[in-house]
Amino acid sequence: MSTDIGVVILSAALPLLGVLIGSGSTILVQRSSARESRLRSVAERRQAQRAEVKSVIDSYLEVAQHLQTQLYAREHGREVPDIPVLVEQIWLAQAQVEIICSEGLRGPLEEHAVALNEVARHEEQYPDWWEYVYPYKGALHDAIRKELRWQDDEVSRESPTSLSHDQTPSDQSMAPSRIDRAT
Repeated sequence: MSTDIGVVILSAALPLLGVLIGSGSTILVQRSSARESRLRSVAERRQAQRAEVKSVIDSYLEVAQHLQTQLYAREHGREVPDIPVLVEQIWLAQAQVEIICSEGLRGPLEEHAVALNEVARHEEQYPDWWEYVYPYKGALHDAIRKELRWQDDEVSRESPTSLSHDQTPSDQSMAPSRIDRAT
């Protein structure tokens, strides 16, 4: 009789054990799937945020390049009436970057904008405006690289004192020397 009770208990317990194992594995799979979904969502948000940061930085750099082109033209005798408008665009682009970027980028960005503002509005105080702006530009680019978590260790920097307006800095994309000198 004792064997019969053991068989009955075992035959009743085995299906329950199967149900417990099945439900436990289902719960584990659901948790794993939820965790993967959360991680994917976080990664997508980070990518979207990085794209937004890159976009506003790009906008700022475009306005800065255009202003530098106009400063170069003014330096070489051309009449450039839209410099005050470009200065206002610099401040608008700077504010847009400042809103979404980290503190590490805000300081160099503002210093670069102030430097461009100074040379644009006070031409007589900065006869070699590029020498004044160049260090701020380098600091800004370094901060942008850090902001985007991109380090370019192979970039070699030239000394700002070794640059003339006829030389092209090898590592700078906004150098006035890239401006078409025929204009």
